[in-house]
Amino acid sequence: MLVGNAIRCGSFLVFIVMGNLAGYRGNRPLEEFAQRYGSEVADLLQIDLDAVPSFSTFRRAHIGLDFAALSDAFVQWMRQYLTVDEDVYAIDGKRIRQPITDDDGKTRFVGLVSVFAQAQGITVDLAALTPTDNSELKVVQYLLEKLHLSGVAFSLDALHAQKNTVAHC
Repeated sequence: MLVGNAIRCGSFLVFIVMGNLAGYRGNRPLEEFAQRYGSEVADLLQIDLDAVPSFSTFRRAHIGLDFAALSDAFVQWMRQYLTVDEDVYAIDGKRIRQPITDDDGKTRFVGLVSVFAQAQGITVDLAALTPTDNSELKVVQYLLEKLHLSGVAFSLDALHAQKNTVAHC
């Protein structure tokens, strides 16, 4: 039994995914999506919804999010749709536009490196990119080694045309 304005995890995740797919990115926009479309989503998916998640609920969820666990779950889910053939895999890193300020006042830039199967139109794998932990070059090498893809073509930035990167293919 839920107490107060608690919302079931599955229902909460539905709001995050559907809100993002509809272009509501960020805690306030997700709250707006939940308020605007909450009853329609609940009716459509036949879920019980006593209250829609608020800004603070979305914020707490994002703060407590374990990126590595979410990334691994996403990759496992997507791999069921992947057929390794002579596809072209695009690998690229992107950083977010705005830096993140830690609690200690330090500013850091974060990003993501993803591997995309072009013919199938799906993301095969991804990894976090932070300047304190790694560089895009090292993350790409890690992903190539992790995927063990052979007999396929890769599309990479010129930065990755190095002996060490080729060795990981």
